[in-house]
Amino acid sequence: MKKLQLVSAMSLALGTLVFSGMASAAVVGESSNTNYVKVGTATVNGGPHTSGGAGIGVNATGIDKLVNFQGLTAYGAKDAQDVYTLNFPYTGSPTSHDNLGVFNFAQVGTSDVWVGEWSAYGTSGDSTRTVYYAGANADTSVPTSGTATYTVVGINNYDGTAASLLNGTLTADFAAATLTGSMANTNGLTVDIGTATINSDASVTGSDATASISVIEVASAGDVSAQFYNGQADLAGLVDFAGTEYDTAFGGSKD
Repeated sequence: MKKLQLVSAMSLALGTLVFSGMASAAVVGESSNTNYVKVGTATVNGGPHTSGGAGIGVNATGIDKLVNFQGLTAYGAKDAQDVYTLNFPYTGSPTSHDNLGVFNFAQVGTSDVWVGEWSAYGTSGDSTRTVYYAGANADTSVPTSGTATYTVVGINNYDGTAASLLNGTLTADFAAATLTGSMANTNGLTVDIGTATINSDASVTGSDATASISVIEVASAGDVSAQFYNGQADLAGLVDFAGTEYDTAFGGSKD
């Protein structure tokens, strides 16, 4: 059973706050299972965290207590693939963080846009595994002509190696209102988003994504959810299949 659950767009109540030179600071995101992960506008102030901007909450500390992704990066450096992996507890982490689980997440370009996965234990087949995306300065409209390509990475059961990170290209055809393309890793996994619809509010929805291993299809009818940000400069989304094994978060910037 697919678990896709939409998190509604939230505008920050800060009036004059400006991101990337635009007046809108709307945070839009989605989680494949909001029993474990919620995304939206960060609400926590304390330690490395400040409220506002794209945030995430997990059930271990209160699912509705969202901390900003930028603050989370203070707990560890990104690796050679530009992915942050946080595996709690670890030496030096606060005792209040002992049961926070395992995070793998990446920033889209230099924007406050993030994609990743979370699980309680970080083990193969972990049923709590949840993928997500969240970003500030979400677009509210898209062009009705032209095309754009996005070089994207995909996070699916990331293990810290280049072989597990998916890479690919997605093509936005604004005249046809479609987003197509795929991403793959050298372990043999390919995730194709099918033909998703670019909606007039700059969101993307679809229901015919597939996953294959060494060209053998292993999952189909995956739900696609994505969002354009920063005047279509950035794109982030997820694919949600039945089960959790092939669920994938993805994001990238316009070429």
